[in-house]
Amino acid sequence: MERPIFQPVGTPVEELDTPALVIDLDVMDRNIRTFQGYFAATTVKARPVVTSHLCPQIAHRQLDAGGTVGGIAVTTLGEAEVFANSGFSDILLANQVVTVSKIRRLCALAGQTSIGIAVDSPDNAQQLSSGAVAAGVELRVLVEIDAGMGRCGISPGIEVVALAQRVDGLPGLKLNGIMGSVPGPKGDDDANQYEAKTKANLQIVLDNKKAMEQAGLSIEVVSVGGAHCYAQAIKMPGVTEVRAGRYPLMDHRLKSFLPELNPAAKILASVISHPIDGMAVLDAGHKSTAPDQGRPVLEGIEGGNATRFSAEHGIVELEGEAQNKLKAGDKAWLVPYELGAAVNQYDYFRAAKNGKLEGFWPISARGRLA
Repeated sequence: MERPIFQPVGTPVEELDTPALVIDLDVMDRNIRTFQGYFAATTVKARPVVTSHLCPQIAHRQLDAGGTVGGIAVTTLGEAEVFANSGFSDILLANQVVTVSKIRRLCALAGQTSIGIAVDSPDNAQQLSSGAVAAGVELRVLVEIDAGMGRCGISPGIEVVALAQRVDGLPGLKLNGIMGSVPGPKGDDDANQYEAKTKANLQIVLDNKKAMEQAGLSIEVVSVGGAHCYAQAIKMPGVTEVRAGRYPLMDHRLKSFLPELNPAAKILASVISHPIDGMAVLDAGHKSTAPDQGRPVLEGIEGGNATRFSAEHGIVELEGEAQNKLKAGDKAWLVPYELGAAVNQYDYFRAAKNGKLEGFWPISARGRLA
């Protein structure tokens, strides 16, 4: 568990103890207004996925900004429990819940808030039905289809209709719709090819929704994800919601496909050594930057590049004029490559405005993996 030094409100950001995960609230609010504004004039709405920030304060700001379905999405049951206890009344658990103990927890939660759940097998549907009946609750069910993600989801085709019919006939379950996740962009993707591939993947969901309706089923919700596919999704009749996660805080991975948004969450690090001209050492290593999916990006130092990380140290290579910068005691900013992994290293955001500390915001669902 992180043990931060709780410095007073008004402390200049660069005087915070490091490493620290800092949010610029103005940048975050602009990102939220910009992205959710894309949905204002459409029938498609955003459903914020809170897994990337795990912070109820941020999620409340998202719902208050408009352009959403009025609810959120989570990835684990533990996250759902945290956010239900923080006042959220519409939660989609966009994942499968299969063990007896977790189904009991899910149904207990459904007694206090409206819960949606993904299903991709008849056996799981039967398990959920038995649990819901025993608890005297109703679960909203979305049949999950594999729309190219290669993860969870039933294969497209006749099995989708059969599963939906099975869900529709089980007590304690309400067939709410269909959902699918669309693969995100990779760094070397051609923009035009990626757009065409995204449309094709979204069409898989819509084609299977049509087949379900032709079988006499009522499909209220067509939920697709994530933030990277919004531009295509809002133009495709039949989609009702886009599950979108990283846009409030952004990260380097998503920036190239949403260039109008800016990183609001950055890791503040201190330079602890500058042993040779071409290298500086930061106090932010694997434990504070989570570089497994990609290295964080050093901001504002031309010729500086964060290249390797050990548990407690981050190595920055310096070229040209950058060799005269980042002396011991200086501060440096790192933009996480993959936000969700980096956020899960901390218990608090340091919320800042105009370069000064506004407060410590608990990352309340951090570590709620089960």
